[in-house]
Amino acid sequence: MTEPPADPSPVQPRPVRRSPDPLLLILGGVAAGVALMVDRQVRPGLYVCAISLAVAALLRLGLRQRDAGNLVVRSRHVDVAVLLAAAVAVAVLAAITPFPQLG
Repeated sequence: MTEPPADPSPVQPRPVRRSPDPLLLILGGVAAGVALMVDRQVRPGLYVCAISLAVAALLRLGLRQRDAGNLVVRSRHVDVAVLLAAAVAVAVLAAITPFPQLG
């Protein structure tokens, strides 16, 4: 048997375009909050962490499942509820906890 002639221009698959994972943005915000806490600004650092969690909840609510990346854990409603509850808990604890004056 003879082999069919080789195709001079084989079809190349298109490269997959991926949007950046929104979790990286959230991790950056939490890292900024931790950096503030290390710099002895505990309460503002906790507020930055709480804001980052709230932004994560808003992103999970607004983005499609395919675009939400690693923010998707369970159903949309459960993810948003857990993230918002964590954000409120961190903010409330930052507001009511008496931190000693450092520095």
